[in-house]
Amino acid sequence: MSTIQRIKSGIPGFDAITNGGLVKNSINLVTGGTGTGKTIFGLQYLFHGAKDCNEKGIYISLEESEEELKDDAREIGMNFNEVAKKVKFICLSPYDTSDLASIFKPSVLKHEIESFKPCRIVIDSVTALVMGLENNFERKKEIYTLSRMLKEMDCTTLLLSEIPSESALSTSSGSFSRYGVEEFLCDSVIMLHYMGIGGESDRALRVIKMRRTRHVRGPVPMAIGSCGVKILKQKF
Repeated sequence: MSTIQRIKSGIPGFDAITNGGLVKNSINLVTGGTGTGKTIFGLQYLFHGAKDCNEKGIYISLEESEEELKDDAREIGMNFNEVAKKVKFICLSPYDTSDLASIFKPSVLKHEIESFKPCRIVIDSVTALVMGLENNFERKKEIYTLSRMLKEMDCTTLLLSEIPSESALSTSSGSFSRYGVEEFLCDSVIMLHYMGIGGESDRALRVIKMRRTRHVRGPVPMAIGSCGVKILKQKF
């Protein structure tokens, strides 16, 4: 029997295809084009942790305000006011470099985590976080430093990342993120796909990699509805 500790995702059907959920204290990249459900995935992960697992979470947003995120969540049945003491939202502008430097300075973020003691963290998005850096070396260094610090704090983290345009579930370029470095620094890569044509094959999810996990390799159909993201029942 495996001794690897798992964190339940809160995404119906996802834990079944990942041998029980996310590896505890891991960094997980959730990637996809616009409208694929990345933000909902992250919100669902935190809400489930707070409501069903009694686990605190922090949502760091560089793209939407706290009010917008809560409104989005409420539309799919998640009222974050019910878990206000367990989930903290930190919303910043990706264009305010002083704010970014302040919160993402290792000592500052470490203090924030030590004082709130979250088990789960979502950063939305890592694309916006590093877009102001000059080159991929600097971006890789920033993501690496952030990842190391989060692991030291015993947090299971989702890094949300956009790819430049919607593409097939396997990309010809081999890149699953905007800058092509994020996937190499993360313990898992979860790709969300949206065709926009309707029907069961309209949306899909594929676990590209997940360390220390026997996961389903191919794409699996998913849906986003009144209860959020869910994996459609299949034989895996």
